[in-house]
Order: sequence, then C-alpha cells, then structure tokens
Amino acid sequence: MPENNGDHTKTTLQRTLEKSHDFDVKAVFLRANQMTKANFATLIQACIVLVVVFVIIGAITQPYITVHDDGSFTIQHQSFIEIATVFVVSPLITGLYMLGLSQARNTPRTVFALFDYIPLIFLLALTQLVNSILMQLGLVLLIIPGLYFWMATSFSLMLVADKSLTPLKAILLSCRVFNAYWGQITALFMIMAVLAITIPLTLGLSLIWIMPLYFSLIGVLYEKLIGGEQVRTEAKPKERNESSFDA
Repeated sequence: MPENNGDHTKTTLQRTLEKSHDFDVKAVFLRANQMTKANFATLIQACIVLVVVFVIIGAITQPYITVHDDGSFTIQHQSFIEIATVFVVSPLITGLYMLGLSQARNTPRTVFALFDYIPLIFLLALTQLVNSILMQLGLVLLIIPGLYFWMATSFSLMLVADKSLTPLKAILLSCRVFNAYWGQITALFMIMAVLAITIPLTLGLSLIWIMPLYFSLIGVLYEKLIGGEQVRTEAKPKERNESSFDA
C-alpha cells in the first residue's frame, strides 16, 4: 500500500528503489508459509497441472533423445524443443506466480486462473527466453552471475502480466528491485535451497509443500517490494531513466 510521506504519496516501488522498507526476512518467510497453509489446495492443484505438462513434454520429446554407451545423450532439434517448451510453460508458470500474488493481496483465485495468461504467451515466452539466456551465460562465465540473474529476474514474468511492461523493461526493473534488497532476497532463496535438499531425502514427498511455498514466497516478495500501483515505464526529462541498473 502507498504510504504518505510529507506532501506526497510514494508508491511501494518508489520506496523499494529508495531502500526505505523495513524488510524482516523471518516475517516474510513466515507469511509465505501461512499463505501456503491457507491456500494449499489451490496451489498444489496448480503445481500438479504444471508437473503433468512437463511429463507430457518429456514423453513427446523422448523419441528425439539418443542415449550413448558412455551415459551421455544428445537431443535432436534441441533448440526447437527448448523454445517450444518455453512457449508452452511460461504462461503457466506466470499463472502460478500470480496465484501466489493474488493470495498476498488477499484476493485468492481458483486453480483455473493458471490459464489466464495464455493470451500473453509471446511476451511471456520472450521474457523467459531472455532470462534463460542471461542465466546460462552467467553460469558458463563464473557461475555467480548465473545465480544472480536467476534470482534477479524472478519478478520479470509477473511484471509483464501485472503491469503490462515489455520484456526488457520488466527484466531491468526486476533486477533493480532485487538489487535494492539483494541480501534479504538472497537469504530467502538460500532458505528455499536448503529446503530443496530435503526433496531427494524424502523421496520427493517434501516437494508437495516446497513447490507451493516457493510461489507463495515470490508473491509475498512482489507485493511487498513492487505492490499493486501502476508502474511508470517512461521517465520525465528530469527523472532518472527507469531502465538503468541500481547496484
């Protein structure tokens, strides 16, 4: 929610970029956990739909995978398959993010909201493709830049869906938001990484909770740091360009 500050009202995003939020890592995580409990049925159903889609994609691509004697494998038409997968999956992942966001805004929706963003498939797929390229380049270079882009672009799909930003502006703004509170957000991702270690130890059972929790957490972070106000995409002549990075 906007807060009054002197003679004018600052948006949530403005306060984030000025680093004026009170950010309690524990409180954010506990809220995400409580939201997951309250909306578990909807979230787990949406997660199951996403997993089923991945299984179907795997079954379709199986004939194009050749396993060699040394255990390595090659995928025929790999680039085409990867791009097609992004087009199919990106609107569904966006739908899951937005389910988490709707709960953070106290406006819970049904599992069918998962499909609301299919009309934005081209913008969302382009955003996800750029995110993937940045992450892969970062991992190839020094690993840490790849991890940075993985975390820093977490809000980009939601910015396209929620604020109608272009892919480039969404990615840049997502990075600026992450940079403002990179320590706290990284700590939350580290908590999720630790929880992910339990997945193989529990034969995958803990994924039933961890996967919905992740989307709830991103929803809470988005609402806390970006909020529901309209995002300005064009700066006035005397204002700083919104496309620049804030480290």
